[in-house]
Amino acid sequence: MKKLFFTLAIGLAILTSCESDLVSAPPSDASTNDGILPTKVDIVYSDGETETLTYTYEGMTLIKEESTDGYYIDYVYVDNILTEINDYEAPNPAILESYTYDSDGRIATVTTNIVGTGIYEYSLSYNADSSVITETSITIPGSTPSTTTLSNGNMIGETGGGETTVFTHDTMNAPFKNVNNRDVLITINSENGVNYLFNTNNELTLNTVSTSFPVNTTNTYTYTSFNYPRVKTENENGDVSTYTYTYNND
Repeated sequence: MKKLFFTLAIGLAILTSCESDLVSAPPSDASTNDGILPTKVDIVYSDGETETLTYTYEGMTLIKEESTDGYYIDYVYVDNILTEINDYEAPNPAILESYTYDSDGRIATVTTNIVGTGIYEYSLSYNADSSVITETSITIPGSTPSTTTLSNGNMIGETGGGETTVFTHDTMNAPFKNVNNRDVLITINSENGVNYLFNTNNELTLNTVSTSFPVNTTNTYTYTSFNYPRVKTENENGDVSTYTYTYNND
């Protein structure tokens, strides 16, 4: 999808690698199912516009996403724990986001600095098996919380802002299935935490019930010999875009 900035004011609201240390070399076991990671996605949007995303890793850890549209996203870790995801409209910071953790190693708070707009914070709470995550605004006390529902490593539902979305999935491998910290990344439903990218399986349908912006999306796939997506064809309310994936074992 084209990169969009969403305002949190209405809804919910360091160990940094040097540039010379950024590596895109695949892990040594890239010929096996467990070592596969995407290195590039070529996108053709419904209006004919194109974009290419490239991904950089240290081992199996995602540290950077770069777009030919001019933005990049840095994933920052301290002692292998994700502490920040920062978005830049090169070279300027656009959205800076940081995380704290609870005693069980789950995301406890998210602080989002939308540069030039404001800083927004919210807390995360979990049900007994961590399958339902409730996001409550700290910045706007008394606002209605939103929820994210997970099942079998996939985001299957979300509610918030007067909208309800339900997702279905296939049984094949999603592109980022093997990335380190996937179990944390799937829980961060925020400005920079695009959690659905870190599903275990691939999204087949998305249905958003909304009085303002209803969305119906259907995805179809061709797959590699290792059962990862090669081409995704996305039909969103009649607009068709394609995503072509390159992996480190190609």
